[in-house]
Amino acid sequence: MNPGAPWPARLGERPRRFEATKSSAKALGVVVTVVCFALFAVFAGLSSVLSRQAMQAVVPVALIVFAAGYVAFLARALRGKKVVLDVDRDRLLVDEGRGGVFPLAGAALGLWRMPGTGVTAGTVLHLAGGERPLRVGGRDHRPGAALRLEAPPVESIDVLLPADAFEALLAWVPSLAAAPHHAARGPLRCQLQANPASLRGGLSVMAPWLLTMVLVGAVSVALGSLGVFDSAAGQMMAMPLLLVIIAAGLVVTVVRSMRKSPALEIEADPRELRLRDPRKGRILAAAPLGAVSTARGFSRMHTRGGTIVHTILVLRVPGHRDVSLSVQDTRFGWADAVPRLPTPRYVVGPPDWLALVDLLGVRRFVVVRDDGFV
Repeated sequence: MNPGAPWPARLGERPRRFEATKSSAKALGVVVTVVCFALFAVFAGLSSVLSRQAMQAVVPVALIVFAAGYVAFLARALRGKKVVLDVDRDRLLVDEGRGGVFPLAGAALGLWRMPGTGVTAGTVLHLAGGERPLRVGGRDHRPGAALRLEAPPVESIDVLLPADAFEALLAWVPSLAAAPHHAARGPLRCQLQANPASLRGGLSVMAPWLLTMVLVGAVSVALGSLGVFDSAAGQMMAMPLLLVIIAAGLVVTVVRSMRKSPALEIEADPRELRLRDPRKGRILAAAPLGAVSTARGFSRMHTRGGTIVHTILVLRVPGHRDVSLSVQDTRFGWADAVPRLPTPRYVVGPPDWLALVDLLGVRRFVVVRDDGFV
């Protein structure tokens, strides 16, 4: 079968079957929340009926059992359950219809973004039908320039396909397969997000909260100099004002951390690479592609769960400071020995990472491990 054949030529073809992976991210979040509340309730109940000495013996054992069970549950959940997707002319069946039947007409494409960082993880096909919509994610998939992304970006999906299978699935969607140029590529554009692990990125996210603390301190000093805190009535008037300031600062900090806007944009064609300011739209630097050199490395970030290794690529564009970036996915690494580098300033998702290493001629050094995460 020719996946690139236009829709009218496919009406007489046999149904196509895809093996997908069911995403466990939604269920995992719900289960973890429920388990944490249940654990808290159990400890609260035990503390009311057991003595302090008994609690000191019970709590460590309970925590060890809980930790072991939690790790085993994560290992099983993150593997993902296999799901069969059958495409039969104008509809998609999940597990032979047991998981729902979704018409392909009216399907829309959108971006799949990673929670927290805002980088692109792939593309999502949104299907409506039955009692709920279906979001099919294409991991590492980068849409062609002619494909319109009409659906809003999402951070969660229902089922997952690798990029090549997802591209084949798009050929069965009437509104997408009808365009013979759906795989055409325009100029490469990659949006770089500020790295939250870097000092600059962390300060950018926490800036509203730091300013809130400064404002609370300044208001407290001002009210204290006026003698407001000398009386109970004055304290009752001042405390709501300070609480409102703190609450407003917390809300602004949370909203700012959720709204990720690109910090830099790379635009390239076969001849030239340009660095663009996405906020102002101006070009910061431009150079022939052959004049752009690269350096490769890695960085380590230590967490409570262990050490996370990120793969780093440094772009040296004449007339501009070095642009250091890492891919926000631990599946990726370098095939050869590379030096340890400082924490990169920017991060990108897997689709943009693969496009950049192809463009810059270092794809041959890239290794991709299968970690099973969905």
